[in-house]
Amino acid sequence: MGKGKTYELDVASLLQQLLDQGELGIHPEQARIQHKPAYYSRDRMKDILFDVSIEVCRRGASTPFWIWIWECKNYSHTIPVDDVEEFHAKLNQVGADRTKGTMITPIGFDEGAYEFARSKGIGLWRWIPKDTPVIRLDTGSELWSQESILYGLMTEITPGLPDGEFIYGLTTNGQLTTKRSELISLEFMDAQSNASLQ
Repeated sequence: MGKGKTYELDVASLLQQLLDQGELGIHPEQARIQHKPAYYSRDRMKDILFDVSIEVCRRGASTPFWIWIWECKNYSHTIPVDDVEEFHAKLNQVGADRTKGTMITPIGFDEGAYEFARSKGIGLWRWIPKDTPVIRLDTGSELWSQESILYGLMTEITPGLPDGEFIYGLTTNGQLTTKRSELISLEFMDAQSNASLQ
């Protein structure tokens, strides 16, 4: 199995774990994690295949009212802006009003990718799974400045990485954080707002 597929499965496993533990803020019986889901594009007149998704359904329904789509990139270099632009175009084709998108990588994003994602409301996660070798810059601290988080999100050099898995993130509403619970809660506040409007 290639490193790209392995990373996709790791991301799907992480999301399933978060769902099962109640960390996503939704009932596990009202959501499902999908690996390689396909969603219909009216523009293409066929399905678009994605890496991972979280589908959220209303109680008793099988059709999702909201989908969080994850694009997994396990490159040996930072993610370029072109990849984020392509992901944005695909999200718009499958339902911009009922989808949220996040790109996830263990390496980081280039400056153009960060700026484009921030302007278009696309989340970015630099998720470094446990036991992944990294280049450390310093010993870290409990207090993370916005500059440190942005640096960690955009470069392979990792400031202050503690032992175990770690996340640098940009939420879809433009917040930088290293707290997984904060990343998730901010994303699902938007989902709950959208659900109440429907």
